[in-house]
This record gives sequence, C-alpha cells and structure tokens, in this order.
Amino acid sequence: MRSAKINIWLIMDGKRGHEKQSEYLVQALQNLADIEIIKMDGMFLKPFISKFLRFFNFDSIKKPDLIIGAGHATHLSMIFSKILNGGKTVVIMKPSLPHSWFDLCFIPKHDGLPEKPGIFLTNGSINNIENEKKHNKSKGLIVLGGKSKHFNWDNQVVIDQINNIVVQHPKIRFKIATSRRTPKDFIDHLDDNLKKNIPIYEYEKVKKNWFMEEAKLSKFAWVTEDSISMIYELIASGSNITPIRLKNKNDSKISNEISRLVNTGLISAYDGKRKKTNNLSFNNEAKRCANFILNKWFKS
Repeated sequence: MRSAKINIWLIMDGKRGHEKQSEYLVQALQNLADIEIIKMDGMFLKPFISKFLRFFNFDSIKKPDLIIGAGHATHLSMIFSKILNGGKTVVIMKPSLPHSWFDLCFIPKHDGLPEKPGIFLTNGSINNIENEKKHNKSKGLIVLGGKSKHFNWDNQVVIDQINNIVVQHPKIRFKIATSRRTPKDFIDHLDDNLKKNIPIYEYEKVKKNWFMEEAKLSKFAWVTEDSISMIYELIASGSNITPIRLKNKNDSKISNEISRLVNTGLISAYDGKRKKTNNLSFNNEAKRCANFILNKWFKS
C-alpha cells in the first residue's frame, strides 16, 4: 500500500444505520492505511444547489482521495464534491442514481445486481463484526425489525412467536432488541403480553455498539425476517440464527434471500426451535471492502 496519507471525505446523512456502515468501512481502512477523515453534512448541497455553491468555500479543506457516503441523501453531495475537488466516489448501498455516476458501489447481493466493474457485492450491509468465539449457550437474543415494504407487520403474530420461543427454551436468558423501524405501540404491547419477564432494549436508548457486543456473546438469536442486515451481522458474529416469520407482501428479494440462507444451512428454518446450522460465517465485510479499495487505487 502507498505510504502517503489518504484523505477521506465522509458524507453523512444523519441516519444511524447508514452512517454506521460508512464508519465501519473507514475504521477498516484506518486499520490498514494512514488516513485522515473529514466528516461533512450530506445535506449541504440539497437545497438551492447552484446558488449555494457560490458561497461554499472548499479552499480551506484538504482535497479528497476518497468520498464515501451511504444513503440516497448523500448522492448529490458526493457527485458535486468530486466535480469540484476530485477524488474517487464510493457509495454504500444500491444508489438511486445510475451506479455508473460513482467510481465504486458496495451493494448487497440480495439486491440482485450482477458483479461488474464499479460494483462490488457484499454479504448484507457492511459490518465489522468478527466471530471472537465468546458465545455463551445460555444467552439468547431476539431481534425485532418493523414496518417494511416487503412484509406485513402483525403485533400479535410476532408476540405469539416470541412467547413460543421463550417457552421452548426455558434455560436461555433472553434479551429483546428493537430497531428504528419497530412500531412504538408494539413495544408497549409486547411488554404487557410476554409470558416471561424479558428485558427490552430500545434502539434509541442503547449505546452505539450494544448490538455488536451482544451478537458476539449470544449463542442463539431469533430475528424477524425483514431484518436482513441484522441476520448477516449475526451470521458474521457466529450466532445460531432462526428467523421469526412475517407475512410476505409479495415474493421479494428479501424473502428469497432468507430462503437461500435456510437452504444452505446458514440459518435455521422457521419453527422457533434451534437447530444445528452449518459452521459457516462471512468474513468481516468492512475489512474485505477496505482491502478492495486499497488494492484498486492505493497500491504503492
């Protein structure tokens, strides 16, 4: 790798899930190369682009070698930053603009695009979870998604499955984790209808790395099937995963990917019972993506 420092503009959109992926990628780059990071608000170009550009002074900021962003709100900022300042654009997630407008796109395999120049396919969202083999078989994690364009969310159907899981595994100490999509009324309803007292950890109230730390310790995990990114993260951590079934709105890329993961033995089938899954996991995706970037553009 080159010895010169790599300057990175990290374009942020204020959404924790998006920024988490960008930060994981930057952290992986930081572990492999000498980099400097400048964080920028991805919304700065959205309103009145042409008018605002006349007053935005880039001269005091180091020119970027890489411009990294996740989320549709970052796209215009990334493109205009490159036009004005140079650098390679790296977008995380399938872009809403043509992928050819960016130098590199990290896109999950379940989005169904072919791998070709400019597109690097990832196993779910970018994460930096490693299987540290610290799992405790008495620990279980129940992970809840929420409203989704691919699935219908039914409070009672989900609660019934959670209670079934808890009854079938009396020796496991469970924790329940929500996400930003989990309906607020469901959390209150859940707390009132659980057959066992289980702590509920709300997404907005836990520390930044709470889920990652719990994933490394929980031998078993049950996840609503809409939460494909969390399923991938738990696979990477080495947990044994069983999906919690939701009703499909249609035959979607997510439901097809869940079926593929079940058929390959990476996760269990939908019945609440934990089964032995294949002893397989994905590599640290952030590290894999970082190595690809450095080999592509920054070899010495």
